[in-house]
Amino acid sequence: MVKEVDTKGYIKLHRKAQQTEVFKNPYAWQLFTYCLFNARFSGDEAGTFITTQNEIRKDLKWSRNTVIKFMKFLKDIDCIDYEGVTGNTGKTIIKVRNFNRYQDI
Repeated sequence: MVKEVDTKGYIKLHRKAQQTEVFKNPYAWQLFTYCLFNARFSGDEAGTFITTQNEIRKDLKWSRNTVIKFMKFLKDIDCIDYEGVTGNTGKTIIKVRNFNRYQDI
């Protein structure tokens, strides 16, 4: 997996996360942490990254339907937002909601 993201350092995870709906579902938790790991850490685009559902599927070794289901789940509970990138067929921009608050930026 080669992507242009800030890969230096670490992300923060608070113990309170264990009490969330996301943590209690292993697929949702894996996708949410995947989003945290891949999101830009600083600048105007902190908390965002561009990918494809196919890249997520390959990285997590999931089916296409599982990726779609859990992206929708995380969007419905306001953990992420996403939309297709104009002019780039298949590309999706994903934004981790409240990323700055989670990472104390």
